[in-house]
Amino acid sequence: MQKSFALLFLFAAFFLTGKPAQAQGTPYRLVIDMVSADTSDHAVILRQIRNLWKELPGTQVEIVMHGKALTMVQKDQAVMGDKIAALQKEGVVFAVCRNTMKRYNLAEKDFIPAATFVPAAIAELVKKQQEGWSYLKAGH
Repeated sequence: MQKSFALLFLFAAFFLTGKPAQAQGTPYRLVIDMVSADTSDHAVILRQIRNLWKELPGTQVEIVMHGKALTMVQKDQAVMGDKIAALQKEGVVFAVCRNTMKRYNLAEKDFIPAATFVPAAIAELVKKQQEGWSYLKAGH
C-alpha cells in the first residue's frame, strides 16, 4: 500500500510541475570544466549560470579552471572580474588548479580574491562527479 502511495505521489509531482520530483534536501550541483582562455567562453559560462539559476534556483556551481583558462581569474587578465566577484558572493566556487599554476609560475597573489585553489583540476573533477555532481565541459 505504501509503495502504491509513493508511486502515485511521484506521478502527481511529475505532472503537476512538469519536471521529475527532486529528492527533498538534495540540491542540484554542477561542476564546470573550464579550459579556454577565450573571454567569450568566459562570458557564456557566466551567463549560463544565471540562466541555470532561473530554472533551478539554488544549484551549487563550481568552475574548475586549468590550462589557459586561468586567465579568467588572473588579476592582470580577468576582464569579467566584477561579474565573477558577484557570482562568488552568491556561492559560485572558482577553483584554480595548482598544477597549472606551477607550470605557469603563478602564485595565489596573481589571482583575484574570488579565486580558490585545488591541488589538481582533474582530481577535483573526478571527486565532484563521484559525489554526484553533474559535469559540463566549457569552452573549446
